[in-house]
Amino acid sequence: MRAATLAVATLMVLAGCALPGERDPDAPVVKHVLPDEEVDDVVREYRTVRGAAVDALDPQPLSTVETGSALAIDTGMFTIAEELEREEFAFDGAFTVEESYLPRFSRYPLWFATVVSDDATGRRQVQVFERGTASEPWLVTLTAEITEKTRLPGVGRSGDAARRVAPDDGTAMAGAPEDILASLAASLEDDEAEATWRDDPFVEQMAGALRANQQLDGVSFEQSWSTEPEVYALRTEDGGALVFGTLLRQNTFTVDGGLRVTWPENSPQRAFWPDGVVGTGSLRYAHQLVVYVPPDGSDEPPRTLGASGGVIDSSADPN
Repeated sequence: MRAATLAVATLMVLAGCALPGERDPDAPVVKHVLPDEEVDDVVREYRTVRGAAVDALDPQPLSTVETGSALAIDTGMFTIAEELEREEFAFDGAFTVEESYLPRFSRYPLWFATVVSDDATGRRQVQVFERGTASEPWLVTLTAEITEKTRLPGVGRSGDAARRVAPDDGTAMAGAPEDILASLAASLEDDEAEATWRDDPFVEQMAGALRANQQLDGVSFEQSWSTEPEVYALRTEDGGALVFGTLLRQNTFTVDGGLRVTWPENSPQRAFWPDGVVGTGSLRYAHQLVVYVPPDGSDEPPRTLGASGGVIDSSADPN
């Protein structure tokens, strides 16, 4: 009898039916985000404008196709590329939209997500596009890179529309999307990540960078993490969620009196502080992530599936 009950529950999830007690952010539905056949056009326009901006190392055109942390990350990347004479990928050639997640909405703003592969480099990105009103252009709010081997979990659908999850709705999941991101941020505050995230690849990468900064001679190092309020989430076929969000990191270096800290010529810190740091200096980073949240009762922990990020601003106080 138990096996039959589980089978029925599984069929409900795969069919896109609501889970018991789940809030439905899609009802009442009056707006489809956009026709599937128009996704390529939106992605192509974005890549064309971004490519021209990269070629000129001029962030100004980006404001017509990006916003928020996505724009801040690219603007910081341009600063680093120009100062360090680096070449950045334009991502403006042939591409393949591997997957489109097109929800329905009852009101603006609208958003949708895509998985885009660059044909020339093979690099894959998850991108979220948002539109505030019917007269505004689609703007990229989030970009996270995923590896060639990464396979995202299947997304549940109501008819032909991807099913959304409200950021504060943790029904039948390990936690609400915004709470899961807050948990991730909290685990990164020091190098002793909580068990839930300890083996996560993004957490391991950030922990390694933290330890390296803590070992600088003559420097007191502090790091803090926070979450951005904009969170996008889709219900997966297994009852979990695919979450797109941004974490903010601040690294603060306080240098002992009479000392100056410098960085290697190819480091981002060098681009912002070519003469090094005397006194106190801070760098702020944004990290845009794709996070999988498992269904309630699963033995699988939440995990990051993709990430992109960079320095978005800096400050220094020599006193």
